[in-house]
Amino acid sequence: MKKPSGRPAGKTRPLKDSYERRIDYLRISITDKCNLKCVYCMPKGGLKYFRESEVLTSEEIVRFIRIAQKNGLRKVRITGGEPLLRKDIISLVSSIKKTGIRDLSLTTNGVMLPKLAKKLRKAGLDRVNISLDTMNAERYSAITNGGDINCVWEAIKEAEMAGLSPVKINVVPIRGINDDEIVSFASLTLEKNFHVRFIEFMPAGCKEMWSEGMCVSSNEVKDRISKLGSLVELKFRGKGPSRNFRIKGAKGVIGIISPLSEHFCGYCNRLRLTSDGKIRPCLFSDVEIDIKTPMRNGDSDRDIEKLYYDAIRVKPKRHFLREDSASAAIIKSMSKIGG
Repeated sequence: MKKPSGRPAGKTRPLKDSYERRIDYLRISITDKCNLKCVYCMPKGGLKYFRESEVLTSEEIVRFIRIAQKNGLRKVRITGGEPLLRKDIISLVSSIKKTGIRDLSLTTNGVMLPKLAKKLRKAGLDRVNISLDTMNAERYSAITNGGDINCVWEAIKEAEMAGLSPVKINVVPIRGINDDEIVSFASLTLEKNFHVRFIEFMPAGCKEMWSEGMCVSSNEVKDRISKLGSLVELKFRGKGPSRNFRIKGAKGVIGIISPLSEHFCGYCNRLRLTSDGKIRPCLFSDVEIDIKTPMRNGDSDRDIEKLYYDAIRVKPKRHFLREDSASAAIIKSMSKIGG
């Protein structure tokens, strides 16, 4: 792994891992709690949430980001659970942005976003991803165990008005549950500058309902969308998991994320920080590096920086989810790891 040169903070080049991938992206789960109980996420027996004392404080999160930013971190995504449940979310967003992070985004189910969108934008949030797996109100209530889809449509509207754009809508197509809405979701991009992202269903969260046959492959998604018009592939800049397309003449963008059928490990630029303070170099690896305990034991920034180096150094070349089904068993809960 190549260490950064002594450039001023904010201009340091991202560190490279053992496979020459530039690591400049961190996804942080700031809470494992959620205000919805989606069928594909919530195990049958429910989830045992972390105690408040087990979850990283805002000061600890910001300290780690500041250390990573000095080593080339450029992009942070706040996740959960549902991150807007955290009472200090506005001040946390502001503090993260002040570290010099260029691109600060947040993934939410949208339920609490209408009242917070403007405040989040003012605090420094650049963009939101809103999870929405159906446009049918009754189906939404069934999938989420009682959620109100009207809150999500209001969230999309308020996010646009606040300037949290382009608004990205995350859709997980699941065969037999919502795959009949793929074309409808894609059509949202025809008149609006939405980024609709189709994410392959993975064996994470609720294992009881997982089967590979329920996963709608990226190729099948593209085939179905092509009914709306020819798909033009947009230039890939070599970062992130999404392959982007535009229906000819459309205003918005279609994103295709294929962790199973065409894994994106070769250009993965991210680490994850779990809500209880562990760096996870790969979603499908059980390797975790604890930063919370050293921080609370009084370790120096230099000590924490070394742990950040270690996390990048041990990042695996790829996952083996399709070759080894046991890989899925190490995902305890996406809400704890960071969705």
